[in-house]
Amino acid sequence: MAEYFKAATTDQIQPGTCIGVKVEGVFIGIYNVEGEYYAMNNICPHLGGVLTYGFLDKNCVTCPMHMWEFDVKTGECVWPGEESIPTYAVKVEGEDILVNVDEPLNKGETQ
Repeated sequence: MAEYFKAATTDQIQPGTCIGVKVEGVFIGIYNVEGEYYAMNNICPHLGGVLTYGFLDKNCVTCPMHMWEFDVKTGECVWPGEESIPTYAVKVEGEDILVNVDEPLNKGETQ
């Protein structure tokens, strides 16, 4: 059975924003896209930029270092279309945002 860990609370991440947190030793970004929460690895595979320091536009985050873009729902690289990033299952219980970092939905190419 999948184990979920508390990563944040809903009041910490308003729609259109994101935060970086460490959950069970995994550095992830949690994104609020129109009231839905998504989680993925927070490190860009290109040069190690912290993605939550970048720019979130709808469901796409842009790395602040060299402008690589990733879909936060799938972890797929939108531009330049290189490597994908691991994504993780998210559920909300009350005000708590819980993430399963043990079983990535998309293993991506960086872990």
